[in-house]
Amino acid sequence: MSVSRLPVLLAALLLSACAQKPLSPPPVTAAQLDLALATSEQRLSTVLTERAQLESELRRSEIKRVDATLDEIKALIRARNEPLPPRIVEVDRRDYPDNETRDGKLIVGASEKIWFEAVDAVYPARVDTGATTSSLSARDITVFERDGDRWVRFKLTHDGVDESPQIESPLVRYVRIIQVSADAADRRPVVALTIRLGRLTEKAEFTLTDRSEMEYPVLLGREFLRDIAVVDIAREFIQGEPTRPAPAAKGGGE
Repeated sequence: MSVSRLPVLLAALLLSACAQKPLSPPPVTAAQLDLALATSEQRLSTVLTERAQLESELRRSEIKRVDATLDEIKALIRARNEPLPPRIVEVDRRDYPDNETRDGKLIVGASEKIWFEAVDAVYPARVDTGATTSSLSARDITVFERDGDRWVRFKLTHDGVDESPQIESPLVRYVRIIQVSADAADRRPVVALTIRLGRLTEKAEFTLTDRSEMEYPVLLGREFLRDIAVVDIAREFIQGEPTRPAPAAKGGGE
């Protein structure tokens, strides 16, 4: 080996030795370790504090939400238990008469006056929604045949009626009426008569029976009142005296 290559070889050996032997970290002093521990403890304390604050804020938010829900429930319970205020409706009485409802039904009292076309006379009537059919005080009831049809002849008789007019009308049917005071059902004929109550003219069915012991010769039941009238039992004769329908004009001419 030549002397000129010796320095190069020594340099290569030194570099190889340095590459194989790692450098040792500098030693940690006690002061550095205490500082690192203090920093970690401060960071941990900050994290715990922030977490506690966050949990507290979440709890307060949840409590407020629950309180708001409870308040809503309590308000609903109070509204359900409290009576509703009276409903006030402004009504313009000029739109309809005082004895009619807004939808055109008659307002009738416990008693009303009825005009009968068959005798052209007015009789007082008791309004009774507990009775199904209407009834008329009648005596001398006779069923006979006319032109192959059954008819009824009777006298409208009652205390307070000066005359006892005789009426003839087709027989509609028979009905059986069961009264509390009677053991057996009462079989009564039914006739259809044109009557007028207030402004209303209607064909109404009446059972014929002796009502001489009753206060009124006529009783109006709910079949007649249905869909045409409402009853105010605290009042009487709301419809007043019925006016006679105007006679139909007679046609003529040559």
